[in-house]
This record gives sequence, structure tokens and C-alpha cells, in this order.
Amino acid sequence: MKPNPVGMKNFVCASTEGIMLDFELYQGADALIAQVQEPGELGLGGLVIDRLSETLHPGAKVYSNRFFTSIKAVNRMMEKQVYLVGTVMKNWVSEAVQKLPSDKTMKKNGRGTSAQVTTKGGKICVVKWYDNKPVLMLSVVHDAQPENTCQRWDKKQKQYVSIRQPSIVCEYNNKMDGVDLTDRMISYYRMSVCTKKWTLRMLMHFTDVALANSWLLYRQDHTVCGTPRKGIMQFLEFRMEVAKTFLAQHNNAQEDKPEKKRPVKEVPQISVRRRANAHLPEVVNLKNAARCRATGCSGKTQVRFVTCKVFLCLQAARNCYTVFHSG
Repeated sequence: MKPNPVGMKNFVCASTEGIMLDFELYQGADALIAQVQEPGELGLGGLVIDRLSETLHPGAKVYSNRFFTSIKAVNRMMEKQVYLVGTVMKNWVSEAVQKLPSDKTMKKNGRGTSAQVTTKGGKICVVKWYDNKPVLMLSVVHDAQPENTCQRWDKKQKQYVSIRQPSIVCEYNNKMDGVDLTDRMISYYRMSVCTKKWTLRMLMHFTDVALANSWLLYRQDHTVCGTPRKGIMQFLEFRMEVAKTFLAQHNNAQEDKPEKKRPVKEVPQISVRRRANAHLPEVVNLKNAARCRATGCSGKTQVRFVTCKVFLCLQAARNCYTVFHSG
């Protein structure tokens, strides 16, 4: 039932900021059972939750959709001190559904109506909330109280109206944006290759994942340090900088052939400039001295540096080498 149901399934655990923490490529239920201790009757969703929770710290809260949420999965996670919250299907909580108001009753009472039931020990709570349609949620850390308000569009009044919203729904909506943000960042500048080979497609996909994760961490670090918004690179600019850095590191520049008119050489990447230990100068025997490439210098020189192939002044009165490679 996915928009593009072609390819491999990848189950993902992401933080609320969209950073991918762990993933599990689906290779069949047998492969998951082999990685999970005492799988029992967890089902596929429960097996995935158990596998991805191995890298989480005790006390972590996990928010998932109804494919993964069940009573058995919740009990297994509580044994690991990991607390599960998510939407749940009716057939997984049939006993609780019988104690809750029917869909017709809640629809009659209006949007924003909610009800809840808990287990005898009070550890697990099932909340039913009616918005445009009824929603069932299961949790071990949240319940319906305290209720908040949210804005919803009313077709009859043709305007936004405020309705009551249980606390568990508010928390769920705030925390479930992480995986959506990861998918959105990957989709912006996805690497596309004209091949059906799954190996290349997987390589390109996880390269996109690594770039998206790196940019989100980069933006998070600059936000913590108080960097102005204009000083933080956008995602496309960040990807270009990464590409330029890799190309600069693996680019074997060829010697310039003597020509009547020398072409203007592009200034190398900043990562190449700062490799000072590899920048040895050489004096080139030129008929006409080349212009110095340092910003603001109009002098001419015959000193060229081996790694970046850039002409720079290297004199006692004017040392453009230090200025160019330190800025």
C-alpha cells in the first residue's frame, strides 16, 4: 500500500530531528527471527521493533504506526525499559474496543470526543479519539489527560475551528515527524541511475541517506552554536561542497601543456588549499610571468605550487602563499 511499491523494504528508526539512528533491510521474517532472542509470537512488526530497539538506551520512548504496535510488542519493550507509543489496529486490542464507545456514538458527540481504558495494573492505556474518523492509540507513558486544543478545518463553516485533542495524540504528532523529515530530505536531490541493478540502487540510496543525515547533524550543531541562519549552508550547497571535497582529494591534475594562450585555471577547493605539508613551491621558467592568484594581489610571479598548480607571490615583502592557504 505504499506510493511506490517497488524495491526493497527498509525499516527505519529515526530521532525527532529526522536523523536516522538505525535501520533494518527486510530479508524475510526468518532473518529477523534469527536476530531476535525469544521471538515467540511477536509478528513482523514486533520483530522489527525488537531488532531496532537493541541500539536504544533504557528509558527511551518509541513512537510507531499501527503496523508495529501490539500488546505483545509493548510488553516485550517494557522488559527492555523501552516505552512504546503508537496507533493500533482494532483486532490487536479487541477487548479494549468493546469497553470503549462505538464509532456512531462518538460521531454523534462531535469532533474532539475521546475515551480511554487501562489494564488492571494501569501500565497500558488505550485511547480512542474522534476527529474526521476514529483513531485508536496505545501507550505506556501517555493517556488522554491533559487535553489540549488543535485547529481543524470545518467544511460546513468553511473555516478552522478548535477541537479538543488528547495528550497522547499531541505527543505522537510531534514525535512522528522524524521519519517523514528523513524521507523528505532524501527525495529532494535523489541520485538516479539508469539501471535496474539493485546493488547500484542500494548504493545510491544509502549515499543519499548519509548526506541527509550529515546535513541534519551539521545544521543541528550550527543551531546549538548560535550561527545565524544565513551562515548555515542549504542542503544542495552542502551536497556540492561534499562532492567538491571528494573530487579535490582524488583528482590527479595533469601538467599544463605549453600553449600560446594559457587558460585560466580554477581556484582549488578549500580542503586542498589547507594541505600545507604537500604544497612545495617550484620555479617555472616562463617567458612572461603569471599573475598571482591571491585575492587583492596584482603582482606577477614565476613561483607555482606543486599540488594546486597555482601561481603565488613568495617574497619577503609580499607573501601571498600564506594568505591564500590560510583563508
